[in-house]
Amino acid sequence: MRSKIFKRILMVAISTAVLAACQSPSIKDKIENDDIVSFRSDDEAMNTAIAEAKNSLDQFVQALKKPEEGYENFALKLAYATPDNSLEHIWIGDINYLNDQYTGVVFNAPVSTKEVALGDTVVIDKQKISDWMYLDKGVLCGGYTIRAMRDQLSGSEKEEFDKTIDFIIE
Repeated sequence: MRSKIFKRILMVAISTAVLAACQSPSIKDKIENDDIVSFRSDDEAMNTAIAEAKNSLDQFVQALKKPEEGYENFALKLAYATPDNSLEHIWIGDINYLNDQYTGVVFNAPVSTKEVALGDTVVIDKQKISDWMYLDKGVLCGGYTIRAMRDQLSGSEKEEFDKTIDFIIE
């Protein structure tokens, strides 16, 4: 069963597609309309967020292997190829880690990629990981791409966004 956090993530379209197209309309408009949020493949903030997530993946693995009280909603975001040779980033939840291998369930309905479908159980290729997250007593850990999107919102837009999610971004 999907947790409330993932239902909320789906609602605000945290799933991102890294495309070669320009951003238009605004991130705020796309979130409000439950659209996929697109970023250029050379978007510096998003590429930095993905690099930070990859460089800190050990934190996720340790928390998953030895969760403390209050740790929940573990998820990984994976980049899947699309027919137009871009990437669609999709959240995978219900994560299991055994023998240095992850498995999980596709929690976002893909828009462009044909590699996976909503509800599929997948073996996770570590090279495709573009983000990770879990909650620690309701506070977001990881979620670098979520933070990068949120950082592009104005102050009032951030306040509105924060009201739509069931966790705290510090």
